[in-house]
Amino acid sequence: MRVIGVSNRTRYWQHYVFSQPPEGYRYSRMIDVPWHVLKVEQQFLAHTKLFFPVKHADMYHTYNGIVANRKPWVIEVESYLPRYRPMSEDHFLSKWAVRRLASADCKWILFSSQNAARMNREKLIAQGVDPAKMDVLYRAVERYLPAERSRELFEVLFVGNGFYRKGGIELLKAFQRIDRSDIRLTILSSMEIDWGVLPTDAEVRWAQEYIAWDTRISWKPGVPHAEVVQYMRRADVFVNTTFGDTFNNAVMEAMACQLPVIASEVSALPEMIENGVNGWQVPVQGRTSEDIADELAHRLLMLMDDREGRERMGRASAAVAADRFEINKRNARLKELYDDALR
Repeated sequence: MRVIGVSNRTRYWQHYVFSQPPEGYRYSRMIDVPWHVLKVEQQFLAHTKLFFPVKHADMYHTYNGIVANRKPWVIEVESYLPRYRPMSEDHFLSKWAVRRLASADCKWILFSSQNAARMNREKLIAQGVDPAKMDVLYRAVERYLPAERSRELFEVLFVGNGFYRKGGIELLKAFQRIDRSDIRLTILSSMEIDWGVLPTDAEVRWAQEYIAWDTRISWKPGVPHAEVVQYMRRADVFVNTTFGDTFNNAVMEAMACQLPVIASEVSALPEMIENGVNGWQVPVQGRTSEDIADELAHRLLMLMDDREGRERMGRASAAVAADRFEINKRNARLKELYDDALR
């Protein structure tokens, strides 16, 4: 039984995939400095791994992390490499990281989406990294049957702590436009302001006041992941028109719960959502907040009055999740990659 040392189990999808290794392999959490626990924001430290040699591993498998150890390793990445911004690519540490990616120690660079591959491939090749060791490997997600859904109410669900970056203001505006009593909106979010989208103080006040005023809206911060899944199973549609995300795990999980999804067209989301099949992509780049809200309201009303259509879309979402984000398919490919790396 070969041992693959992993560096992260902080996210739900990581717990899921690293608790179910490919045949012939075992995952083991390695010991390194837990910068994420220490709230260190310096990107070089957060995304460089120097594992202490106190546990055996035949190879390392990191998430966004450049490995300094002289041992075989693979890196799984969702956005750009090396993940050291705002450090310049000309910085000596960034150049060191590229040399590590080009080295014989780095066996595979696994992009979490075709979008991540497009972001990195040509640049890495130009920097001397062998394209033969680059591949796309999707994450995996558990699948769930829907729970009993209300026949009287249309349940809209938003999940995501970065509320403003993920289109929360636009969803509230869309909801305000729908003057019907048989619709509900549940927001599972800390409502934090993180990166990419910085709302004005007036927008933040409006969002807080509107959520408190409209009795059709429920806001629930700090909901554990297991409960988030239950909200997804009971909802009728999942909405997340993010302005900036590298992958968006919540969309993948909503699809696995057989939900139609209304999302934006950014990053990897077009690889998940097909217009009119399992939901809609709402363009957000270069559009006003009001235009986005208008389209969102239109799409929500379409689904609201078409139970058969949203159930069909929900089944299509589940089919995409089963085809693209399935643990056995992921593990079959990982076994091939690990076997090749350790040959």
